[in-house]
Amino acid sequence: MAERTRGEVRRTSFPIGDDLAEMRRQTREFLAAAALGELRETNFVLAISEAANNVLDHAGTGGWIVLRCDDDRVVAEISDEAGLLTDTGAGRVRPPIGSRRGYGLWLMREMCDSVEILAERGASTVRLTMLRL
Repeated sequence: MAERTRGEVRRTSFPIGDDLAEMRRQTREFLAAAALGELRETNFVLAISEAANNVLDHAGTGGWIVLRCDDDRVVAEISDEAGLLTDTGAGRVRPPIGSRRGYGLWLMREMCDSVEILAERGASTVRLTMLRL
């Protein structure tokens, strides 16, 4: 297990672009020191990737990913500039069987310890949290 320094807060950010593989690489690089464990790290990276893909698919604008890691948790904030995601309860219920859409936020909620949807000042942010157990 990686050594933790109490009180340290690490942070990075990068724009959401069309190269989601590169975004996942950068995210994994940042998460390496968090020592989440292989399954939790994979789930977190997939949830972040899904949120970034939603920005590209639905918002049609630029977006940013901000990653923070402290003693207790890792937080990813995936933001867009369109502000179309305003339903703070989206994804709480599994989509009906056979549905072609609507799984992204539901899966994020299944894979992360906490998911928050924030809509403010014309922007939408999905805040994903994974606890450092």
